[in-house]
Amino acid sequence: METDIRAELQRLTRLPPWGRVQQDHWDAASRFVYRIRSLDKLRQETRRVAAARGFPLQDFAAYVVRRWYNFHTHQVVLEMFCSHPRVRPEPNPRHPSVDFYLDGIPFDLKLTEFPRAYPRSLDEARSCPQDLVNWLYREQSREGRYHTANRMFVVFHHSAAPERTWEVRRMFDRIEGAVTAFLERPALLRADVIGPDGTHHSPWAGLIFCIYEG
Repeated sequence: METDIRAELQRLTRLPPWGRVQQDHWDAASRFVYRIRSLDKLRQETRRVAAARGFPLQDFAAYVVRRWYNFHTHQVVLEMFCSHPRVRPEPNPRHPSVDFYLDGIPFDLKLTEFPRAYPRSLDEARSCPQDLVNWLYREQSREGRYHTANRMFVVFHHSAAPERTWEVRRMFDRIEGAVTAFLERPALLRADVIGPDGTHHSPWAGLIFCIYEG
């Protein structure tokens, strides 16, 4: 029987801080996060790799569990999109900038917390999504999956306890309701983006808020 990844994600009692900036060396050593669905097996493999490579166990374990949690919550939400009749999945899971096609338009799915550095309130962001979308493109990391292609943002926030926003990523019934409501009547925006080389881009963007009031 295949491990129920949703149940395994619910077992996590805390999400430790990264402890260090993401790096290629530890990313390569922790690629097992993509194939392991059981939390117990994840911890077992983490201990084995840390011992074999001489990594500090506590730091490496924090790094691994964050990658595992972020990847698998992303995949669960991606499945929600792909189960909708307006959506077709991208057949290549390693495509650098496309996860699915909404009404034929390609999108990369991005799950993110409501950014604490954003200079406006959550209410302002909800009333003026264009500004938040532009900010998210402008402030994205220049490493890894940086791009100026179309993006679908799902923004999470725990209003009562912002430090617990990570838990909203696994409130799957709530997320599915927000995703379905958006897909029934998609409201797409044109982002205004200046790339690293100074070129101007106007990708399509979607913005879905998933807020837990507490």
